[in-house]
Amino acid sequence: MLAQKARLGYGAMDRGIQTPRDIEYKAFAKVTRALKLAAEPPQKDIAARAQALHDNRHLWTILATDLAGEGNKLQQSLRADLLSLAAFSINQSSRAIKEPALLAGLIEINTNMMRGLGSGRIDFRCAA
Repeated sequence: MLAQKARLGYGAMDRGIQTPRDIEYKAFAKVTRALKLAAEPPQKDIAARAQALHDNRHLWTILATDLAGEGNKLQQSLRADLLSLAAFSINQSSRAIKEPALLAGLIEINTNMMRGLGSGRIDFRCAA
């Protein structure tokens, strides 16, 4: 009984310890999962697509803000490349509300970001 309570208590603490990469990975997984669902036929649920695209723009805006900050430790060239990618993703997210075919490119970009953050692993289940 005591061991079970200890596992429950320590298990809750253990789940709270995440690296910044883990947090970024999970954010991309959650947003990308929503984009994938919005891209599945039939693509008639404009509200779900709009929410997924809004969340994607929001994620990339947060990332761009961090990349532009003086405290960011990434190499200058990588920061510039990621800022360009952020601007592209934000723009495409705005266009994809009327052009659902653009979702595929956004999903690919986010999935590649997940690969980079997760050392090649892709797991959309962690987004649930």
